[in-house]
Amino acid sequence: MIHATKILSNFAHSLNFGMLSSEVVETTKKYILDYYAAGFAGYRVNTVFNRAAEELMLEMSGKEECDFLLSKERIPAANAAFLSACYVHGADMDDGNRKAMGHVGAHVISTVLTLSQTLDVNGEDIITAINVGYEVYNRVAAAVQPGLVHRGFHSTGTAGAIACGAAAAKLMGMDADGIYNTMALCAVQASGLIIIAESGQCCKPINPANAAKTGIISAKMISKGVRSSVYPLESQKGFFHAMSDEIDEKMITEGLGETFTICESYMKPYPSCRHTHCGIECVLDIRRRLPKKAKIKAVKVYIYKNAIQIAGQIKVPKVSDDAKFSIHYSLACALMRGHFNLSDLDISDVDEMTDIIEKIELIEESSMENRDAGIRGSRVVVVLEDGTELEKTVLIPLGDAANPLSWEDLKSKLRGCAEGVLTDSQQSKLIENICRIEKYENIRTINIYN
Repeated sequence: MIHATKILSNFAHSLNFGMLSSEVVETTKKYILDYYAAGFAGYRVNTVFNRAAEELMLEMSGKEECDFLLSKERIPAANAAFLSACYVHGADMDDGNRKAMGHVGAHVISTVLTLSQTLDVNGEDIITAINVGYEVYNRVAAAVQPGLVHRGFHSTGTAGAIACGAAAAKLMGMDADGIYNTMALCAVQASGLIIIAESGQCCKPINPANAAKTGIISAKMISKGVRSSVYPLESQKGFFHAMSDEIDEKMITEGLGETFTICESYMKPYPSCRHTHCGIECVLDIRRRLPKKAKIKAVKVYIYKNAIQIAGQIKVPKVSDDAKFSIHYSLACALMRGHFNLSDLDISDVDEMTDIIEKIELIEESSMENRDAGIRGSRVVVVLEDGTELEKTVLIPLGDAANPLSWEDLKSKLRGCAEGVLTDSQQSKLIENICRIEKYENIRTINIYN
């Protein structure tokens, strides 16, 4: 087996801003804006978990080091990154990567932006460290999929910890050995179960939050002279062996330093599990073509096995958290209301949708998923009482690299997510600062949205 830890730590150390193309820099800035939009959404909807996490972190506060999303309170960096990651993943509107089968920005960008408050770093350093985190996460997680998720692990928390360590060590200016040891210490602590998508979904942000906290603590420990395990990914007692039976080594090395995986990741227009998105798009298209007063007899959803396992188990949500992980509910909302947005996570009127939910049938269709081709799609057939069938297939959802969100799309997403949280002028200031972030000589001089 290749020495993946050494390959990735050497890459992380050698990467500099000049090696990033204008496309990578521009894409990274879009992901930073998306990160904030998702954070505002999570702050608004996952309130019980957010309140508990914030109270606990403030009780554990020590050094007044960093603030966190939407707060002027200053607490230790690891705790601040923990809270920011909680908010960003709270509405499940944060970015991800289909090969890695998990989320990235919630933990990586939280780590980098929080830790930057304690260091003399510039905007170029921020963008470079973020890309280190994305490369390590996307490649390590993809190498162990789908075995990792089949074993019940959540790559957002597991591979996320390693990525956050690499990003933190890079931002702190460590050499390759320091980055290696930070990744190793993070690998020892990597954790997170995907059961959190089936029940107790309000707690799902604990996985990226722990990843961010682990990354910062590990980097700081290594900076104080600690040495961690050798071959942390590759050993028979290491990460790869623990997480999966099969390791795809090419995911680690293919295009490393040439093709940046942030440009292959995705953003989310809907506040729900990514496995629901193609179906939502299908239904919205069909709804526009429905005859007036049409009576629906059945809704057949042809979709891949992983989607059914993760988001097809909840038909009728019992709590709002269930709504984010229910193909049945999200498609019923889209079909009845013509949208699926933050307001639809309020399930107070779910009884009105029971009839259409019961007509939705999930049918396993292997052709709807092709990892190498980037396909994780859905085919929806709406059958009317008169026998008419309306059909739509979406193989690559909106927000994917092959079907990306534009700056205007992201500004619209920000407006929807930041409603009641930021004023129009604060939103404009946020966009302005992100668009020119690489120009800032010291990131601590930015008051990001004030």
